[in-house]
Amino acid sequence: MDIKPAGTLVVLGNGPSLRGFDFERLSGVATLGMNAAYRHWDRIDWRPTHYACLDDALIETHKSEILRLIAEDKISSFFLSGRMLELEPGLADHPKVRFLDEFVPHWLKRRGQNHGLTFIDSDAFRTGQDAFVTTGAYSVRYAAWLGYDQIVLLGIDLTYHGLPESEAIDDLRLVMTETPKHNPNYFFDDYQRQGDAFQVPNPESHDQELHIAAFEAVRDDFLREQVPVSLINANRLSRLNAEAILPFAELGSLLNEASLGAIIVPLTAGEQDQALDNLWLWAQPAFSPFLGAAPKRRPDLVFVCNNAAAAACEKRVRAFLTNEPVLRDCFDQVRFVTLDLSGDADIYRRENHGPRTNQGFRAGPNNLFFAAMDAVRGHWGHALYIETDCVPIRPDWLGQINRHLQGAEPAWVTGSIYRGSDALGPREKRHINGNAIYATSDPAFQQFIDTVWRPRLAALVVEHPEMPFDCVIEALYEKADGRQGDDDADWRLMRAISHKFRYSALIPNLTGDTASLHMLADQLQELIGASPESCIVHARRLAALIAPLRDSGSKPSIIELLALLREAADGLPPRTPASQHRRRGQHAWTVARVRQGLARRLPPLRRFMD
Repeated sequence: MDIKPAGTLVVLGNGPSLRGFDFERLSGVATLGMNAAYRHWDRIDWRPTHYACLDDALIETHKSEILRLIAEDKISSFFLSGRMLELEPGLADHPKVRFLDEFVPHWLKRRGQNHGLTFIDSDAFRTGQDAFVTTGAYSVRYAAWLGYDQIVLLGIDLTYHGLPESEAIDDLRLVMTETPKHNPNYFFDDYQRQGDAFQVPNPESHDQELHIAAFEAVRDDFLREQVPVSLINANRLSRLNAEAILPFAELGSLLNEASLGAIIVPLTAGEQDQALDNLWLWAQPAFSPFLGAAPKRRPDLVFVCNNAAAAACEKRVRAFLTNEPVLRDCFDQVRFVTLDLSGDADIYRRENHGPRTNQGFRAGPNNLFFAAMDAVRGHWGHALYIETDCVPIRPDWLGQINRHLQGAEPAWVTGSIYRGSDALGPREKRHINGNAIYATSDPAFQQFIDTVWRPRLAALVVEHPEMPFDCVIEALYEKADGRQGDDDADWRLMRAISHKFRYSALIPNLTGDTASLHMLADQLQELIGASPESCIVHARRLAALIAPLRDSGSKPSIIELLALLREAADGLPPRTPASQHRRRGQHAWTVARVRQGLARRLPPLRRFMD
């Protein structure tokens, strides 16, 4: 068996945290699975790269199935207890099988030498704690011996509960008297079946902490022997995390996975044309969601409509995407979620006055937001929530958001403070705009929505009917009284969750009504050059120019959009293809002014502007 550096390997335990896990996420990634998990692999037609079983009782129970896995020739290597040799001596010379006895002097002397095995000296197996042998921990040692330099642990929970369906054979072995209807110890219920024998997971001889001690020994031994391996736990629910035994990182970031699972567009009937204009813009190379191939895990595109009138554009949207296959391939599913909002539940009074209702002046947008959070509940990854007045300003904007999420500390909400020039009240000045990235797949965030965000908004709009959903967090800060310390429940809450709300340059909020168009153009100009992290802007008046850009016949680019913004500021009528020739001089002057403005703000780029 050749040994060479092999990059990342995921060691798959069989704990309950793995329930519902999509094994396709590991396609193309080296993996090591263990013990009786083959029962699940058979159902989903999946195999790991490597397999391990070091439990003598499990070897005896599952011998024929392990032999079947070897005969299939789909798994690259097997790491087995020497008990398998006692049952199948012919495996001693099998090129794909390695035995625990080859690496551990105690077992080599006691058992392995009888079958012709010789000692393999490896830093990864050197330990002063020979008694702490478990399949999970020694699979890590085996992976290091194979040459993997980043070993990721997944599904290793290290929490065990006694089962009424099992009984003792002796002090170290148990047997299942029946197949449990629910097995709390594993990620599928019939992992253990009637007649299966297995070793006591945490015997009294190890103070019922054998598995924890085995992983602590791996950590300590690797450090002492300077084994060149990065060992990372990717399971939040593991005791390895709860007891700070190993560092934690999200699996997605370790595997460089796409982190964005959905793009959510809230929609009303009056926004249908803008939504189609936006799709047209996204189909242009200068505004494409991805440059190059879309990620393996593509986000869904989800339109959340306030009622059937808004959803009436579904056929137009699907027809447009059918005719734009490059844009369509940026997304997995395209979904329409239709609500039945009407009356008080669908109100939106931007002017913030009029007869009061029990849901406030912004009930429509508020209800759309919470429905959007519900629409992707349980879906993988984060969700980007963008209203129709959000405009990408660079190509690969979804790619850029994915890259940010892969490297960022996890947050529930990532968005922008208001960066425009309009005057704001005290509650609005620090709020994170609702056009943002939300950790919708995080159960803790969904619980926060259900128990805090939604009910607090319902209470706040009684006194403050103008309250939008995205100002609730700031209202909670306002209400929390830090002077009371732990006696103030709101202060305790905000202390615990504040780090989950993150300002970011990704989606600057420039929307507003009072600043001049020239001022908005200047802000956008500066943003494009000075903030390369920014990839989408929330700017209603810029979004309104997408249709004129589409009608103008000009080559779509952010520079052209800025030129249109300047022309609108100067009072020029909208362009048409027929007017292009007449306006060429004016247009050239306008574009030149945009370029000059960029050059003034970015001296190093002047030579490219000439």
